[in-house]
Amino acid sequence: MVGMKKYIVHPRELPTYSPPAHSKTTNRRLLGPGPSGSDRMEVILGKIESGGQADPHFHSDLEQAFFVLQGKAEVEIEGQKAMVGPEDFVFLPPGAVHRVTPLEGPPLRLLILYSPPLSLSRNPFEEKK
Repeated sequence: MVGMKKYIVHPRELPTYSPPAHSKTTNRRLLGPGPSGSDRMEVILGKIESGGQADPHFHSDLEQAFFVLQGKAEVEIEGQKAMVGPEDFVFLPPGAVHRVTPLEGPPLRLLILYSPPLSLSRNPFEEKK
């Protein structure tokens, strides 16, 4: 199956990174610009350990959404708080200030989507002032 590597991703084989404005967070880029060839969206497998969080920030020029795979968290969007857990879906329009704090228990595992790709953004993480 020549060329299948472009279409099938094995997350454990991907490098990890910790994004700015996040603590105790490990991400793996499943889809985005580069070898996978997507220039219109980016998909991330993210994990935030208990005691970590995504600090208040926003993305001015892209949409973000995430689907909770495991764990529970308090999500704050534009000053409003809600609890989310497995199989919950969250949409963040451009400019929406948001914070994600996992609750005690297993790590928070998320499937995160960006459009256009976060890695092509001029200002990927703008912290709330």
